[in-house]
Amino acid sequence: MESLLKKIKIIFILSFILGTIIFYFTLKEFHQEKANQLIEENVLMFDSMQEFIANYQKPAVYKLINDKNLSQDYFDPTLLSSTYIISHIYEVFKENYAKKHSDSHKNIELRFPSNNPTNPINQATPFEAEVLKKFNNSDMKSYKEIVTHNGKETLFFALPVARNNESCLQCHGDPSKAPKGMIKIYGDKNGFNEKLGEIRAIDAIYSPIDSDNEMIKFFILIEAMMLVVFFGIYFTVKYFVLQLSDKDKFIAKQSKFAAMGEMISMIAHQWRQPLTGMSMTTNNMLLDIELQDIDEKRFQDNLETINKQIAYLSETIDDFKNFFKPNMKMEEVGVAYLVKDTCMIIDSTLKSNGVEIKNSIDENIKLFTQKNDVKQIILNLVKNSMVAYVEKKIENRVIEISAVDKPKRVEIVVKDYAGGIPKEIIEKIFDPYFSTKDKKNGTGLGLYMSKMIVEEHLCGYLDVKVEGVSTIFTISLMKKENEDGN
Repeated sequence: MESLLKKIKIIFILSFILGTIIFYFTLKEFHQEKANQLIEENVLMFDSMQEFIANYQKPAVYKLINDKNLSQDYFDPTLLSSTYIISHIYEVFKENYAKKHSDSHKNIELRFPSNNPTNPINQATPFEAEVLKKFNNSDMKSYKEIVTHNGKETLFFALPVARNNESCLQCHGDPSKAPKGMIKIYGDKNGFNEKLGEIRAIDAIYSPIDSDNEMIKFFILIEAMMLVVFFGIYFTVKYFVLQLSDKDKFIAKQSKFAAMGEMISMIAHQWRQPLTGMSMTTNNMLLDIELQDIDEKRFQDNLETINKQIAYLSETIDDFKNFFKPNMKMEEVGVAYLVKDTCMIIDSTLKSNGVEIKNSIDENIKLFTQKNDVKQIILNLVKNSMVAYVEKKIENRVIEISAVDKPKRVEIVVKDYAGGIPKEIIEKIFDPYFSTKDKKNGTGLGLYMSKMIVEEHLCGYLDVKVEGVSTIFTISLMKKENEDGN
């Protein structure tokens, strides 16, 4: 018992760790994409401003100078410095954007690094200088890298400014020919003697991937919720394990919980797809909110999709809990529904192994029986057939389940085409601890327990026969009247 609980604990811990790693990197990728999208938006805005300044504003000022309406030595950075204009407009934009929308832009840092800046504030760091060198020595159109900036993981993006032409050298060539207004503001030591054809600066944007620790906060919240769920499942399983400590039920307990690790794996398999779908849907919703692109109908559809997936996860937990819950209650159940409900427990495992279930049972056939006991028997037979197909590497994998409604009995038939059972061992398959499977797939208790349950609890019998490559198990159950005599 202690060994079993230890194994279950290890499975839960490993599953939680694996899920945590997958979730963290998925969340990180989403925030990285969000940082990238903010950069793309800002680049478009900066390009638009630079285009306006270069094509409209500066020509207008130069015309005033040429028409002698302004002095040849006139210089004002608010009119003639692209870096000054753009940086100040962007600061105003961030402040106004935060007031009306969100503060998503507040941590974006815009720089115009240069090895020879006119304004010392634009002096390139060693990293920025290296990027500038790469632009000068290649035909790169842009540069992107994840770096550590101000202590945070940050997406860095850079574009080169246009290569120096004659017009550029009017202000950045010989300092004696530069506007005296410019010399007065910045002096004649920096920003001059540039070479024709060189890239003198870059437009650099720093966009933190998790600027306000939003990702970490969301990650911790979801992980805390998942930890509660894992603890709930673990202690539920542990409770039922300890409840089956009665000596007379030792073999039944050993058989049922030997498969628990496999069942947990199956549930994890069942959960993977809806969890991935929920992650993608919530990521899209968060992105819509960030972009202020909220469509009410689409938002409602996304929430309904998430609710359906949550309901599916809840049903999976109920299936798992109910399967291991002792149940001596007699109740009327439809055989077709009972078979379908049982196969759904391992639906993903069957599909991943290429096994098809053909359920041809009439929905009107009903039994008054102990539902969980019948489900356990059917599940064991289906799993045996699946393992036989896999171990024998048979390509066409079909399990046929049918039922015959007789006057006093209902016979549930499980048939596979996995090669049959050799004559020399068919008489032994119901013996305890006898198994034809390898050690990792069988304990030798499944068929023994199934036969014992049918005979001792359900007043029926379990039979097997072989026809060619087919193995046919028949579960024969007595029809029982309910309390009303119907």
